Amino acid sequence: MIFTTALLASIAVFAAQDNTFIDTNHVEVPVVIKGVVATSSDKDQLLDKLKAQYPNKPVRDEIEVRSNINIPTNWQQIATAIIDSDISNIRQGRIDIHGTTISLHGKVNSIEQKQAIQNRIHTRLTDLYQLDNKLVVTAGEQRLIDDTLGNRIVEFESGSANLTPLGLGILDDMAGVLTRIGDKSVVITGHTDNTGNPEANLLLSNERAEAVKQYLIGRNIDATRLSTAGKGDKDPIASNDSDEGRRRNRRIEFTLAE
Repeated sequence: MIFTTALLASIAVFAAQDNTFIDTNHVEVPVVIKGVVATSSDKDQLLDKLKAQYPNKPVRDEIEVRSNINIPTNWQQIATAIIDSDISNIRQGRIDIHGTTISLHGKVNSIEQKQAIQNRIHTRLTDLYQLDNKLVVTAGEQRLIDDTLGNRIVEFESGSANLTPLGLGILDDMAGVLTRIGDKSVVITGHTDNTGNPEANLLLSNERAEAVKQYLIGRNIDATRLSTAGKGDKDPIASNDSDEGRRRNRRIEFTLAE
């Protein structure tokens, strides 16, 4: 989550890349919680709940305590209760609680699971709070695409749209799975970390997505099946406050077109 200048109580919880919590370098990926709360006691409560939700996984604390923030009614109780929900079922997940606005990001296995998570969170909310459920259901062919990519990051040379040899190798695998799913259309989406100018990051994310498209066309994937998009630094799946988090945010996603 990118902080705004509004002094509101806010947290973001970044789940690990998937249920294995292991990246391609065999480093355990932490669950990260960051944001701004009013007291050390509030911070400790949130950390305790998150550690209880992920008892065997590393939890990284990036919470800041500020006494002068605006705290909506029942904010601490609701934030703690939402962390207690089944967030571990969300892959590549992020939960943002910014003031009275709550948003869910990531992937789940079924419409029923998406609805169940939403329903359970709704039971913990008052009329003051709004829930934006942006969870994406992945099953069948989309799950095959996701499993082929796995935790791997399609890498580029720093600050450019030139693919590295490792990135090219991953795209060879992706070309194989795109061939397997027949004539289904796929959206290639580029993402960056938050280093540098947001407008430049948006441009770079689009250029990288287009570079991936052109490589896949060269691997005999029909160009009419492929479209591209760039989101810059606007949709992180990890905290940008560490090298590991920024690396995970510099990613390419492959999504079946609706």
